[in-house]
Amino acid sequence: MIRQIKYQDGREKMADGIRCLCNVLSLEGGILVKGSYTFSASQVAKELEGEDLYFNQGIRLAAAAIGEINSITGCGTKETASMILSLLTFCQRKSASGENPIVLARDLRNSSERLEEAILSHAFSSPHSKVNLIRQITKDDKTAHMVLEGSKEGELVVKESMYAETRLEITRGMRLDGPLSVGEASTMTEVFVLIINRTLSSFTELYPLLERLRDRKLFLIADQIEGEALSLLTANVKQDRLHLWAMKGPGLGRRKTDIMEDAAALTKTRVFDGIYPCEIKDITLEMLGKVKTLTMTGDYTILAGDPDSEEIRRRVTSIQSKINAPETNYYDKQKLRERIAGLTMSAPVILAGGDTLLESREEKTRLEYAVAYAQTIEQYGICRKEDILKQKWVTEIEAILAQMMNQSVKEPEISAWLLALIIRKSSSLMYLWLTTGAVMVSAGYDREDLELIKSGIDVERLRG
Repeated sequence: MIRQIKYQDGREKMADGIRCLCNVLSLEGGILVKGSYTFSASQVAKELEGEDLYFNQGIRLAAAAIGEINSITGCGTKETASMILSLLTFCQRKSASGENPIVLARDLRNSSERLEEAILSHAFSSPHSKVNLIRQITKDDKTAHMVLEGSKEGELVVKESMYAETRLEITRGMRLDGPLSVGEASTMTEVFVLIINRTLSSFTELYPLLERLRDRKLFLIADQIEGEALSLLTANVKQDRLHLWAMKGPGLGRRKTDIMEDAAALTKTRVFDGIYPCEIKDITLEMLGKVKTLTMTGDYTILAGDPDSEEIRRRVTSIQSKINAPETNYYDKQKLRERIAGLTMSAPVILAGGDTLLESREEKTRLEYAVAYAQTIEQYGICRKEDILKQKWVTEIEAILAQMMNQSVKEPEISAWLLALIIRKSSSLMYLWLTTGAVMVSAGYDREDLELIKSGIDVERLRG
């Protein structure tokens, strides 16, 4: 009897937590949290949590479901929250009428899978609809067309601009951010490339290679260039004895290593460390990479190599798998997309501008959402709600899910993947609330207890 009371009381508290968050997120417009407006479910959830563990668990479950949709598609917060509210009310009524929660959860999962298949099967592509959907986020025709144009060119990245105007820049080649350590800004053709993943301080070990090069041009990328190497290289370049340009490898830590390896793959060479496969002094001209065009400015350098190679395709596939991994956060995805853009030699960047720093950041966030949404539309297409409503559904739950979808999503057309995710994540949350969450509460265990149980610790003995 005691366990039954815990089960009913705890499950309802979890439902209260889910409803509390979704009621807030289903409202129109952004939500003011600590002085700034946000659409982030996790930020809002932190402010709503209280002392009750079951109530907080409900908030966290709902925030995780909504946050995952938002991180993938850039939008869908309000629609998902509305869908969850409708589903929660439906499940509570069914449970109150005496229906087995496990059977209800199973039927809900099966029905959501069939509805998801119907949505993706009715997806289509429409350039006009794409612009309209992106405009809903950007609030501007010009930036909506920028997003679509940049997406066609490659992996589109959004950055803050130093200027008030938002603009699209497309770079043909691999862009390496950072100033030159040796040499002056210029554009050169047919340049050899040497990449060293360690600090270069000795001119002596580099001298034999420079002798072999004679009057040929060399672009050097090193982890660090200092001391004798920096001073003598600079002096010889100024006196026109060497045709050499050098820069420090961009980025930090693992990111710097990845960029160097990408540059080596693009220029058909390898990254040398001074030991393997040979010392710096033993490097031959055949071991060096080569670029058709090298463009050097005061702030960055662009390498124009050969993207049509098996090594490039292999690296792009590997990077894409990391982007698609659920554990990869939005910041890392942006950096990975920059790498793909460099390897494919088409790097579109939208520079988000504003009259103030705050306006620039808000514009950047809005454009990031629009880019994420555009990518889902490009990959999965668009779906009309009326096409789904016309379907003949086999079970009552399928028909109810379709009606809830219609009420939660106000627009007649929407990204097919966003609509499928709303159905999937909302149903998964209810499945979790009906089964796993209920079992956890009925046993009287909270999240920390379950982690201890998984580690093999006797929780009952600790309680005693």
